[in-house]
Amino acid sequence: MSLTKRQQQVVALLAQGNTAEQCANAMHRSVGTVKRHVALACERVDARNVAHLVAKSLSNGWIPPLPVLVAGLVLALAAGGGDEQLRNTARIRIQRNTQQLRREV
Repeated sequence: MSLTKRQQQVVALLAQGNTAEQCANAMHRSVGTVKRHVALACERVDARNVAHLVAKSLSNGWIPPLPVLVAGLVLALAAGGGDEQLRNTARIRIQRNTQQLRREV
């Protein structure tokens, strides 16, 4: 079973690193409505938490992988002055996601 359009929209925003409050503002909805969409989506696809919901949504193609690339790029840029291991992890994730996108196209 897949997600509804509204659930996909919420999960895509969460995958970009937005909070429920930020999702609510972007969608012009209340925080309670966004949290309800998340709860129903988790229930619908048997996800344990938001991270599991995002992972399932990405692996099943319910949301586009682009937000993950953007999040990875932001992570890599933010880690510019920080931990070398964190930068390497972000770089590897970006490379994997880019390779997956190339295979799909």
